[in-house]
Amino acid sequence: MATGILALQGSFNDHRKSLELLDKEYVLIKDNGDLKNIDSLILPGGESTSMIKIQEESELFDSLKKLINDGIPTLGTCAGLILLAKDVLDGSVSLGLLDCVVERNAYGRQNESFEGLVKFNNNSQMYCFIRAPKIISARHNVKNVAQLDDEIVGIQENNIVGLCFHPELTNDENYLNWLNNFIVEGNNVRSF
Repeated sequence: MATGILALQGSFNDHRKSLELLDKEYVLIKDNGDLKNIDSLILPGGESTSMIKIQEESELFDSLKKLINDGIPTLGTCAGLILLAKDVLDGSVSLGLLDCVVERNAYGRQNESFEGLVKFNNNSQMYCFIRAPKIISARHNVKNVAQLDDEIVGIQENNIVGLCFHPELTNDENYLNWLNNFIVEGNNVRSF
């Protein structure tokens, strides 16, 4: 089985490189035909409104929503978090599965992108925030998995993890170990 990487637009090639480092097979998802034989899913950073627009004539997001609801381990980074969120300030709700409110581009424009020291997976590491969304609030059933100072920048609800930052750009050992456990091994997600 393979990990599906949404490849409509954005940083999908960087996530491909992460999976290659783990010797994990992957499929670049552009339409429903690409969803066969995947056992995990990554929704990359990029431009959420562009991704929504690109697929609006297809049923791709409906199919993704069904897979995620069925329990497939799912990681959304940056725009991927926006696609997963139930509430989006200054944007459109698309998949609406992760019980949180996010604000698009809350950390500023492209030229205000930055690196920050994030506590993630019992470790601290510098990660990139590129036109990043901010998690405004998360419901009680959502677990905090990453912090930047006092701000929550990563959350998990059952089989879904949403991150404001881009760990795929560093591919540090901490992130790759976590990714292996979450996506490849299926640890820390509800049983299928």
